Amino acid sequence: MDDRRSRVQAAAVRWVLLVTALLLLLVGAGYAIPGWSVAHGAGTPGVFTVTKEAVDCGRCVVEGTFTPDDPARPSLTGANVMGRLPARLLGERSPATAYADHVYPPDGGHAWQRGLAVAATGLAALALWLWLALRARRRRRAADL
Repeated sequence: MDDRRSRVQAAAVRWVLLVTALLLLLVGAGYAIPGWSVAHGAGTPGVFTVTKEAVDCGRCVVEGTFTPDDPARPSLTGANVMGRLPARLLGERSPATAYADHVYPPDGGHAWQRGLAVAATGLAALALWLWLALRARRRRRAADL
């Protein structure tokens, strides 16, 4: 009974690890790809104005309105900032770049590097899952002999 229970627990750990690894990989890629694009010149330059500040929260997302430099392009209201802008308080303005309905600092704010780090962590977790799965398979085959 203990052997079956330990195998079930090990399988549950492997499944949780697999789901976590894939989630980290996808979230990291979701941040890295647009961040890379902005860092390499993609997006619309303009000005971000804070309309909702993060009170007593240093890492909370600031919300605001993005007004592009080109008046022919539409403004973004309720836009979230991906990265750190110097504008944090209500009414403050800062140069920014809009890309894919998000606002970034003009240089991309290192979003692609953070996304790459998260994706790399997911890739490492995926490699660990693969190693654990292969080890469990080897053990099962050795027990069957």
